[in-house]
Amino acid sequence: MKTPLAPCKTLKNRLPRLMLVLAMVLANAVALACSIARASESDSQYCVTDMSDRAVCLDTRSPRIISLSPGSTELLFAAGAGDRVIAVDQHSDFPEAVKQLPNVGGYPNVSVEAIVAMKPDLVVVWTAGNSQKVIEQLESLGISTFHIDVVDFTGIKQALRSLGQVAGTEKTAEQVVGDFTARLHTLQSQYARREPVSVFFEIWRSPLMTVGNGLVIDDVISLCGGRNIYGDVSERIPKIGIESLITRDPQVIIGSDPQGDTPKTRKELLGYWSQWQNLQAVQQQQLFSVPSDLIARPTPRILDGAEMICHQLQAVRSKASHTERVAGQIPIHQESPL
Repeated sequence: MKTPLAPCKTLKNRLPRLMLVLAMVLANAVALACSIARASESDSQYCVTDMSDRAVCLDTRSPRIISLSPGSTELLFAAGAGDRVIAVDQHSDFPEAVKQLPNVGGYPNVSVEAIVAMKPDLVVVWTAGNSQKVIEQLESLGISTFHIDVVDFTGIKQALRSLGQVAGTEKTAEQVVGDFTARLHTLQSQYARREPVSVFFEIWRSPLMTVGNGLVIDDVISLCGGRNIYGDVSERIPKIGIESLITRDPQVIIGSDPQGDTPKTRKELLGYWSQWQNLQAVQQQQLFSVPSDLIARPTPRILDGAEMICHQLQAVRSKASHTERVAGQIPIHQESPL
């Protein structure tokens, strides 16, 4: 008996249509998988609020970063994001590894073309120092920028945390914040409540400029138990007249110098300020310097500069105490016999 051929013939006729259906199902499955993958990728995007209260959103936890100021470069490396930095501005010089990175120029001549060519995921800018025109140009070209502007100790900690978040190095950043906070508290407990010493901090000479309220150097002076004689001025870096300085008559004058506080820099300070002999800081030769990078950049290293200033002010207190003790001693020939 022969097997009927009808079912095989029917299957043969239906096979092309079956394959077409299977192909369509497979295509739909692939499309669905791709759609899910894209959705997952979109969901993986994360946002961090910068110091201009802007939500900055990225698609990667290991962004390629360009830094446009020495301060932001130091903060990025301190926050553990040094291996994310692909280029810096020409003035960035710390830590040592920075010197091996390409630079994109410096204020005010930053090369936007060079930045665009490097295709960074993020450019970190210092809003109070970088050119607003450059920042706007970068943003108009679709390049993500992260704004920071640090003016006090709290800002240093905030910047470290936010940079750690945007670079995916939160753990390292938090550890650095903890170390910074502990050291800050130690200096506060040692010096903040000691006998006040009036201080003039010289930023620039022509025109004469100093530190007002709202700048981290003002906080450093207070941390060390000093009193910034222009701490009542709201402007961050006010221009002043020599007559005003003579009226306020500081006990100490502190300047900044790349070489720091050396016999040479003290001699130079005294040589300049000695033309105003009626200043008590000049009369007592209480003029000091601190390394520029350790006081001008609001980064964790500013506590190195702060420690130097604390020691300088304490030396002035000790000198005054010694003078008072000597002045208060009874001459030997006037001492009463036992």
